[in-house]
Amino acid sequence: MRKGACVALEAVGMVITALSAQAVIRGLLDRDAELLWGIFNGVPGGLTGRMILLGVIALVAMVSGGWAHTRQKPDAEQAGNPGRIRGRGTT
Repeated sequence: MRKGACVALEAVGMVITALSAQAVIRGLLDRDAELLWGIFNGVPGGLTGRMILLGVIALVAMVSGGWAHTRQKPDAEQAGNPGRIRGRGTT
């Protein structure tokens, strides 16, 4: 996967996670609130079914965003890399 696609997937994952997690928290605190403008009103199971679906969506978005973050090629060497130090000779 290219770096631009990984960045886009990471950004979309973060946005979806933030929106769905906020909706789940709002649903827990205010039982009468519509979750995400009523998009999930047709989900069977009532409020519990909608909250479970939003939790699963948040989890999938978080995992895909994290996966995309780890797949990006770093521009510089990361700290703690056991590789050789560049520019210094061994004595």
